[in-house]
Amino acid sequence: MKQKAWIKNFLKKYFPPAHAFSVRCSLVLRAFLRYGLDCNPLRLFWIVEPYTMVGHARLFNAYDLSQRCQKEHIEGAFVECGVWRGGCAAIMAAVATRHGARRKTWLFDSFEGLPHPTEKDGEKAALYAKQNVTGELASIKINVGPLQDVERLLFKILKLPRESVYAVKGWFQETLPQKKDQIGPIAILRMDGDWYESTKCILDNLYDSVIPGGYIIVDDYGSWEGCKKAVDDFFRARMQPEIDFKMIDLAGLYFQKP
Repeated sequence: MKQKAWIKNFLKKYFPPAHAFSVRCSLVLRAFLRYGLDCNPLRLFWIVEPYTMVGHARLFNAYDLSQRCQKEHIEGAFVECGVWRGGCAAIMAAVATRHGARRKTWLFDSFEGLPHPTEKDGEKAALYAKQNVTGELASIKINVGPLQDVERLLFKILKLPRESVYAVKGWFQETLPQKKDQIGPIAILRMDGDWYESTKCILDNLYDSVIPGGYIIVDDYGSWEGCKKAVDDFFRARMQPEIDFKMIDLAGLYFQKP
């Protein structure tokens, strides 16, 4: 009986139902074509796929920029704001710890789902939130990723050291002002806040901590009107020199801080 249970658990863990299995296989095949026979990214992408909603190109982008920071000795923490179940964050944290670096990875999320959008987020967001556009810092019960799922992925499945990864629960407006000094310099800032106020809060609190040559990833620039507007407003207000935005796919982009 014990042997049958072990086999059942093994199959459940590593061989998901048909549709999910095909998605994982597609991801790993694309990773193989990109990274060759290096088993580290292939294994990592296979494991994290059920824990992310982003497309394959954005997973590869998180991996590539993390690797680049390691190889080019770009100092600073890896930070993700908007974690869901932790797939992208796990990729960045795994790269950091695999190299034996002292680099820390910080994860910020309510772990309760998205807050209410505002009118700045547009009609699509209003429909998504069933017209709850008050901007209230309370969950609309969409895209809920429990902290327990994130911790299971990071610490039980990938066995990353707890002293290198910090998960901070709460709304950005409350947690980022409290923690930004503790984070220190940032090498990668990955933003997945969806709404205008969330994205603006991330930039207002953390952009100046990104070191010159560090990377900023905007997951929702092409998906949500409010996210794009917040990014555009932020750099327009600062009269920032031309930023070399690089599209990852139809939704996400990244750039290197001048």
